[in-house]
Parts: sequence; structure tokens; C-alpha cells
Amino acid sequence: MSALTSGLVPAQTTPETKSTGPAQFWQASLTAETNKDYDAALNQITSYQTSGGNAFLGHLRAAWLYYLKQDYKNASAHYLEAERLQPSSINPLLGLMNVSEAQGNADEIQKAAENVLHLDPLNYRAQMVSAYQQYTAKNYAMALAGYRRVLLYYPDDMTALSGEAWSLYYLGQGEKAATDFQTLLSVNSNDAWSQKGLALCQAQKSY
Repeated sequence: MSALTSGLVPAQTTPETKSTGPAQFWQASLTAETNKDYDAALNQITSYQTSGGNAFLGHLRAAWLYYLKQDYKNASAHYLEAERLQPSSINPLLGLMNVSEAQGNADEIQKAAENVLHLDPLNYRAQMVSAYQQYTAKNYAMALAGYRRVLLYYPDDMTALSGEAWSLYYLGQGEKAATDFQTLLSVNSNDAWSQKGLALCQAQKSY
């Protein structure tokens, strides 16, 4: 809990107080982003940095704005600089993973996910991205291991359970997959993919 949320705000700081110094540019950047004027938002972040704002925060925000503009080259450059300034920070690595996903390069997506997991082995988003990449590459055993790591801590995650079910099916473990599909159908009986998966498992069992 920060001073801003704990009631320890200095008396002179009120909602009516106008931001000054670097803060005025940060707030103006947020306003411009809300209006989807990303160029103006970036200009304000440049002013934030040149007026003494935090370098790490400035690069991280610039990266996000370039990402929104779909300027992935500059987004990557700023995420990498933010990572250099704070090597233990997860958000620049997650940002690089988002950029890789937007560009659709499977190898880069997997590499980016692994970089996140190197620092934060239990990171939910990186685990899900990595498992999905393994699944689409038809590395079903590795996908299954990834989805099961997620389910260990998030057993109620239906997306991970679906990933486990399909991985099991393609590994020829139809009975186990069927159990997962039945669980999925118990919370959404209209789930067409789970219906299809269960039917395939039943057909697999009949051979």
C-alpha cells in the first residue's frame, strides 16, 4: 500500500492540485492515450524524460505507446532499454513477449516466454503462452507439461484445462482427455470444442 492509497498523503496534495514537474507530462500522456492520440502521448513522455522523470518508467511507457501504434521496432527498443535499466523487472520482458506475439514469430514468442519464466517461473501469462506455442508446434508432451504446471496453481483455469485435454487426446490418452472434456462441459454444456473433443475421445476408445 502506497502513501497515495493509505491516507498518508500530505495535506496540500488534493485532487484539485495541478500536477507540476515531470508529473504534468505523465498525466498529459495518459490523457492523450485515452484519446488514442499516441503521437501526442509519446511527445509528452519525451517531455517527462527531459524534465527529470524516471528513466525506467519513461522507457517502459514509451514502449507501450509504440506497441499501441504497432511500431514494434521502437517498442522493442524501449522495452530492451527498460530491461537494461531494471534487469529484475518482469514487465519489459512481458512487453517483448507481447511484441513477439503481435508479429507472429513463433520462435521469438517462445524465446520471449522463456525469458520471462527464467526470472518468474510461475508467471501465469508466460506459462500459458509457452504451452500454447508448444501445442501449435505439435510438441504435445511439452504442451501438456506446461498446461499442468498452470493447473497446479490454477486448477479452475478452463483454458489450461482445455489445453491439457487436447494435448492428452493427441498423445493418444483419450480416456484421460475425456475426463477433462467432461469437466469442461459440466460448466458449459454448449462448448462446441469440448463436445467435439469428447466425441473424438469416444471414437478413439472404440478402436
